[in-house]
Amino acid sequence: MAENHVNLKDSVGAIEEMESKMESLWLKRKEEIETELEVRIRSEKEEAAKKIEAIERELEKGRTVLKDYRTVVGEFETERAGLQRQIKEHFEKAVENQTEIERIAGQTMEELRLVNDLNKKLETLNHSAEEKVDGFRRELEERFGIEAQLPPSREEEELKVDLDHELRKLRKIKELLESEASAAEEIVAEATVPGEIAIPPVPPVAEVVERTLAEEAGEPAAEETPAEEKSTEEENGNFKSLFEVLEGHRKIEARNGNGEISFFRKDEKTILDGEYMVASIDESLEEAKRLYMKLSQTESPKEQFFIKQEIINHQEILRKYILRNLKMCEREGATMPRFTEEILNVDILKEILEKLSIENWSNPADFNSFRSQIETLKDAYYARITPPAHYLRSLLKELGD
Repeated sequence: MAENHVNLKDSVGAIEEMESKMESLWLKRKEEIETELEVRIRSEKEEAAKKIEAIERELEKGRTVLKDYRTVVGEFETERAGLQRQIKEHFEKAVENQTEIERIAGQTMEELRLVNDLNKKLETLNHSAEEKVDGFRRELEERFGIEAQLPPSREEEELKVDLDHELRKLRKIKELLESEASAAEEIVAEATVPGEIAIPPVPPVAEVVERTLAEEAGEPAAEETPAEEKSTEEENGNFKSLFEVLEGHRKIEARNGNGEISFFRKDEKTILDGEYMVASIDESLEEAKRLYMKLSQTESPKEQFFIKQEIINHQEILRKYILRNLKMCEREGATMPRFTEEILNVDILKEILEKLSIENWSNPADFNSFRSQIETLKDAYYARITPPAHYLRSLLKELGD
């Protein structure tokens, strides 16, 4: 058998050729890897650039929102300062007007004093004249048999002044002043912000009129009350007593910015305060109406957007308020007052809640529809509880008092 001899020279060449091919393949693979890496890096850079650009856009939006916020806060402070200034100006005018009323009331009493003096003189004159006329009439009858009858003087009748009537009118003025002064004090208590506006007290005009009336009439200031007025006073006193008893059972639950829940509780019995509920709904509507008025006077789209958002916020607060009242009825055993249940009951509350959940107050049609429904309900409710004594007695009876 012939032996195969290996050609070393050819083998070395083959090895070198294989090495050359391997090196070429390695270089090619290296280039491919480097190319892929460059493509990946470029792609990631582009992606990173897009993300950075998006972040910068968001940051710019944030700057715009902050700028708008500063603008809104500045406008709010300006408007607030203007309203406080107007409050002070109008209150000062009210004080001036009451001072003028004091002055006029004093002049009126002086004029009435003169009227009283002149009335007395007139009575003296009439008495003297009547005595003289009676003497002439008797002389004519005795001497000539003539019966003389003088007609009453029209001028005299026209000049007579009913001083008591004028005093009663002044007492009515006094009562009006007292009620106005009380209302003014309440307005001041609500309008005054501690440390910002110092509002002077209301002059006691009613006290001046009362004192003067007492001096003029020669009696204590409180005059005898007619039967009808006594009945009204007794009814008011009864109402006050009932109200005070009922207030002893009132509870208030704060709702973290969603309105306060008012109800009456005695032992295990809980009755929601329907009147407070109607007033709260009406207050939310009034706030929305005020915002709609402001919206109609605003041309800036940005400002209109913020106002509409505020309107929707009032709607949401009212929705949560109604929902809490319903939960108290359905889960906690509370009830609506029987006296008004044909007007305001759980079914009506559910209907109101549904409208608040579905409709959008920033849409004028939705808002006006809801407002019309509530105004009808409010009118019917207050007509039902007026006069309030029957309503209060019913609530106390339900509570077991």
